[in-house]
Amino acid sequence: MLSWLERLPGKTLARLVRAFLLLVGIAPLATPVVADVPVLGRVARLFETWFEFQCHREIGRSFAIFGHTMPVCTRCFGIYLGLGLGALVLRPRLDVWPLRIWVGVAALAMILDVVTENLAMRPPSDWVRFITGALLAYPVGAALVHAAEGEPVPAASAGQPEDA
Repeated sequence: MLSWLERLPGKTLARLVRAFLLLVGIAPLATPVVADVPVLGRVARLFETWFEFQCHREIGRSFAIFGHTMPVCTRCFGIYLGLGLGALVLRPRLDVWPLRIWVGVAALAMILDVVTENLAMRPPSDWVRFITGALLAYPVGAALVHAAEGEPVPAASAGQPEDA
């Protein structure tokens, strides 16, 4: 028996994935602002619970926006915003290997950021943390929406020979 997600047409599933990633992308910005709004406050508390679980939330490593300290660190904010922006823009449309290379290089940049900061080779930088998080997550957001559309991977990217 197919799950309800598998029965959704590609465009509907892609729209749901896109909407979810956009919500995730703006959640760190919106959560502090809507926390006191009656209905939205409950959603904000759900996000706060998730943020508390997955992020160290050190105040010294978080941006302050609209007079509120963000509920996540700058790197996590970059990751969330990158997922949302990737789902919004949907460009570039990458095949499997270029996507892997992008994510691999971005992950390497993030690791280098962590290592060089921990070894005191350079001063801490919230902007470097933010940018490395966004660069890692941006192509993933776009790829998740494209995958939800159910579009096949081109034969050349899948490692199969093209028909002559």
